[in-house]
Amino acid sequence: MMNKLISSCLIISFLCLSSCIKLLQEDFPDFNNDWVINNIMIADDSIEVKITKTTSVNGEGNPPIEDALVQLMVENQTFDLSYDENSDSYKLNQQIETNKDYHFDVSDASGKLISSFNQTIPPPQPILNIEHIDVAGTNQEGISHPAIKIEVPNNSSNEYFYVNIRLLRGGENEDDDNDNRIQIINIDDPVILNEGVPFPLFTNELMTGNSQEVLINYITSGTMSSNGGPQIADTFPLVVELWTLNEAYYEFLKQNYQYENSRYPIIGSGNQAAISNFNNIEGAYGINAGYSLVKTDTIYPSGTENYFDQ
Repeated sequence: MMNKLISSCLIISFLCLSSCIKLLQEDFPDFNNDWVINNIMIADDSIEVKITKTTSVNGEGNPPIEDALVQLMVENQTFDLSYDENSDSYKLNQQIETNKDYHFDVSDASGKLISSFNQTIPPPQPILNIEHIDVAGTNQEGISHPAIKIEVPNNSSNEYFYVNIRLLRGGENEDDDNDNRIQIINIDDPVILNEGVPFPLFTNELMTGNSQEVLINYITSGTMSSNGGPQIADTFPLVVELWTLNEAYYEFLKQNYQYENSRYPIIGSGNQAAISNFNNIEGAYGINAGYSLVKTDTIYPSGTENYFDQ
């Protein structure tokens, strides 16, 4: 009797599992070969516009368009961008300036206009004051973490869009993001919390007065203890960057966060509709946005004054 019961359960389980099997389609239809135009402008850098075409999920990357015509107009002057094979992009060796209107016309090889767009880069806002806090809080295990407090300008008649996404280890290789980027944690500053994203993106929406202090907690990879005392996070010299964004770049950062999180929903968390990524290129896909930045001198937390002499 028991053997029959076990056999019946196995058969039922097999049938249930078999009914859930569904063959997924492997070959998806090709996308239309739409244009993708990305123009990220950074103050003081040269001009670079990347133009590709969309492909299906079966395609191997986005093929570059090498025969486009890219024309730039700025202050009644006209420039033609040249295609660079090494970077698969269209370049102009001219330094990008703030508060200037840059107008781009992008056409195909026959001269048919694909898209026109404008961009203005805001001037960088200064860091008015900066303070390093060696012990800003502790986790459940009693291990502390440091923080950076920065003071930024505010003008109620203007909209400011900020992001401090780079706390870098100071030193010879501070431009190497992979080795030197410091992890931001425990966002509890109300100005940043208002944005609803887990990185220090913020505006002056909640700011009052002529300036605002913003607190940014971060962690390092190691800890130390003195004479059996509490565990304290290692600190080291660092550099702080403050980016001043135009509104398009601000909107892109917010929507890109939502897009990345909606692509891979957590199983069991309920239905989660996919969110499209930011696009502000009329007549094509892509991003037209930019920013300026300021960078501090190397900051030396307590006890790190001779860090580079070791």
